[in-house]
Amino acid sequence: LQLLRLRQIHNGIFMKANKATLNQLRKVEPYVMFGYPNLKSVRELIYKRGYGKVNKQRIPLTDNEVIEKALGSKGIICVEDLIHEIYTAGPNFK
Repeated sequence: LQLLRLRQIHNGIFMKANKATLNQLRKVEPYVMFGYPNLKSVRELIYKRGYGKVNKQRIPLTDNEVIEKALGSKGIICVEDLIHEIYTAGPNFK
């Protein structure tokens, strides 16, 4: 579970679905729930519970200024750009 960055109960992550991650998910299938999110779910999660790491500090993703400073060089300047990047698993999604 630590390889999937699930270190405590009631945590969630977004990750790209490839062969390696799907094999890892099959091994922990009895203990976790997984699937493909829709745009509405991603938007609600980011607005309600979205946090990011900026300068090794956990900062809520409520202000576009914080996002632009951290991710402006990658073309992400607001919360909606971030939601689109996560939902589509774009080139800057890790």
